[in-house]
Amino acid sequence: MMLSTAKSIIHCYRRSLPRSSSSSLSVRLLSSSAASSQHHEQALSYNRDSGIISDAQSMQPLYQTIIGIEIHAQLAIPTKLFSSAPTKHHHDDGSNITSSSIASSTSNTNVHPFDLAYPGTLPTLSHAAIQSSILSAASLNCQHIHRYSKFERKHYFYADLPHGYQITQQRWPLASEGVVLFLPYSNLLQNQLQGGDNDASKKKKKKKRRRGRDDDNAQEDDSSTSKDDSASSSSKQQQHPIIEPVQLRIERIQLEQDTGKTTTHTTTNSNNNKTTTTTTTAHINYNRAGCALIEIVSYPDLRSAHEAAGVVEKIRKVLKHVGSCDGKMEEGSLRCDLNVSIAPVSSNDAMNISSSSSFDNNNDDEQSSDKYNLPPGNGHRVEVKNLNSLRQIIAATEYEAMRQSSLAIQHNHTGRETRTFDPLGGKTICIRAKGDAIDYRFIPEPDLPPLILDETTLLGSKSLEEFLERYMPESAEDATARLVEEYGLGESVAVLIASDPPAIVLFEDAVSVAKAELGQEDNGDDSVDVSALVANFLCNDLYALIKKSAIEEAGDDEDKRATLLNSISVDRSTVDSQRLGLLIAMISNGTLTTSMAKKILTIMYKDDLTSSPGDIATSNGWEVISDMDVLVQLCTDVVHDPKNTKQLEQYKQGGKNTWKIEKFFVGKVMAQSNGNAHPEKMKEALASVLEKVVSDQTSST
Repeated sequence: MMLSTAKSIIHCYRRSLPRSSSSSLSVRLLSSSAASSQHHEQALSYNRDSGIISDAQSMQPLYQTIIGIEIHAQLAIPTKLFSSAPTKHHHDDGSNITSSSIASSTSNTNVHPFDLAYPGTLPTLSHAAIQSSILSAASLNCQHIHRYSKFERKHYFYADLPHGYQITQQRWPLASEGVVLFLPYSNLLQNQLQGGDNDASKKKKKKKRRRGRDDDNAQEDDSSTSKDDSASSSSKQQQHPIIEPVQLRIERIQLEQDTGKTTTHTTTNSNNNKTTTTTTTAHINYNRAGCALIEIVSYPDLRSAHEAAGVVEKIRKVLKHVGSCDGKMEEGSLRCDLNVSIAPVSSNDAMNISSSSSFDNNNDDEQSSDKYNLPPGNGHRVEVKNLNSLRQIIAATEYEAMRQSSLAIQHNHTGRETRTFDPLGGKTICIRAKGDAIDYRFIPEPDLPPLILDETTLLGSKSLEEFLERYMPESAEDATARLVEEYGLGESVAVLIASDPPAIVLFEDAVSVAKAELGQEDNGDDSVDVSALVANFLCNDLYALIKKSAIEEAGDDEDKRATLLNSISVDRSTVDSQRLGLLIAMISNGTLTTSMAKKILTIMYKDDLTSSPGDIATSNGWEVISDMDVLVQLCTDVVHDPKNTKQLEQYKQGGKNTWKIEKFFVGKVMAQSNGNAHPEKMKEALASVLEKVVSDQTSST
């Protein structure tokens, strides 16, 4: 009754995320980050950066958002948690892959009798799930990875849960007490803006060099530009000061089963009596049922929508880096539940209310402990379930904080609820109120023994420390330092490659292939040039192709597009290290020009997924002409072509514009050779031909 009354008197204004690029998005979010909600004559404003709900007219802070998160990450292992049924990471040869084979497979085919709760079937715990969960816990800095943990049954009834219960670790989790440092979502976008400004500065310099000025003037321009850029950079640093990372504490990490996937279909039929019948049916696909999940439960340390989105993105990248989850939110591999509440803001200390240690007696029993560090007057938490994009996390947090604030103003404080987010309507919808709270009737799982981390579950390692030393992937920071030191890469390039573990593997393998093709020694000095070429093609051209492919795949689905662009990875590439390495070798030995190589890379990515770069070059007639005799003859034919008589006569007359005529002949020669002439050698050959023309004219006069 309270909710229906509130709904009738409250009108919440939802500001949806703008349909623009990430750069323009951050500008708009960083300005005031305000959305308003009206109750009679009072409007509210929400700041996505601070999480403060204020009076829209006086801007007086009223409430602070309090957020905890629960992340459900599907483990990238070949079989399900308690059965041998394959997952989307299964391959016929038993190896793990990252393709989405399950997404296109027929419904209800990747199942085992246990997944469907057939009587008499028993669970068999996947050791791969244990090992992947341990790596996840270690990457999230869990202080306790428990040698002894237990499974239990969480009872609830729904069509996509065949057993009528979920096997989980609510009370005896695998790991606990972790910590994550992250940047809020707005700061990630801010970094993209600053990067764009740097690119614009480089283009400005390049444009000035093209104006044909003498060297002295060019140097003066460059010096002036450098000073301007330095001042601009200093000004930007003042406008966007470096913000310290935010810390989120993780309460526990537990292993559990995933559910099936339910989709609804609505059909409308009309008959001769002009009556319309609407039928809604639910279809259940059990391919996902029983897949291994880890649930990451945090403390309520977050204070804004941007913090919530920022930490989810950070955890997604961490899990992807260690290989425990592919992080594809658009496919449901990683989903997020939010626990949102509000607390009144002290007028004397609006931004530091989280330091208080007192609690509201009406708060959840689960949160009534000093370890949660909640501000005074904190209301009941509301759970918003199954958010699968950063945009949804931001919009759901904002709407829920505004809704609760509007109710609080009327002294209709929110009770404990479970809600879902409607992305089309941009609002949360109640699916279970306090009176409908479920008693999950947790009981120990009778068909599974306690999980003990020993040599069997740790792949022969005698201790957890030994297991982590052997199997924990290199951290992004360590990988960056190694790429800089061993391959001579710039730090920004190394950071980009190290942020994507598959890119590290592809880069190093491609360098090895190129060096082997060129006959270079492993520790030779020439390897630095090859490394730079591979890094350049990887970070610029290959990533651009992957990004373009992701945009085309997303189509008009903006949520999917945002998620795909946030998860750009080399594991989506159709060009492997072997073909990339051979392509780089052909550039290094002069067989191909850079422009030819870029065309071949595009063909390898889109059209020809198997042929070598050499075969593609041959079939298209792309081969560098390096023979000086051939180049001299080519230049002679172009210079003495009757069509170019006017330009040749102007060149013979000399003057300050002869460089323009030389440039004209360079273009003609390149066109005559179909772009195959070696640029430097061709210019050398052209210079000799033109010099001979001038010499012959002088001798004749």
